[in-house]
Amino acid sequence: MRPSHRSRMAVALKLAALTLLVACSEHQDPMDPNGDEVVEIDLVNFAFSDDEVRIAPGTTVRWTNTTSEFHTVTPDGQSAWQEWQTTTQGETFEVTFNSAGTFPYYCSPHRSLGMEGTIIVE
Repeated sequence: MRPSHRSRMAVALKLAALTLLVACSEHQDPMDPNGDEVVEIDLVNFAFSDDEVRIAPGTTVRWTNTTSEFHTVTPDGQSAWQEWQTTTQGETFEVTFNSAGTFPYYCSPHRSLGMEGTIIVE
């Protein structure tokens, strides 16, 4: 027995709605409780997931340790935050950047492996 035109149309509409829902949810930027944008950077093995991030003033950057390896997020020549140290998988650290500027940072124990990054606020 072949499905009716109406049931095929209902399935197609449900599939389209589901596709739209998934597409929208994957591309929305995370927000903090105040409604400000949050940019995510993961500490993955011995690298930052993004080594250069450009953001607008008022944006929060959230670093997440994805391993149980000892890592730091250490300011390099600037004092926008104090060094953060972590050995806990899933632990996060956030800084909100309110002023324009360039904010380099690195992981102390893994800098020689190239674990460095830069936040550019423009």
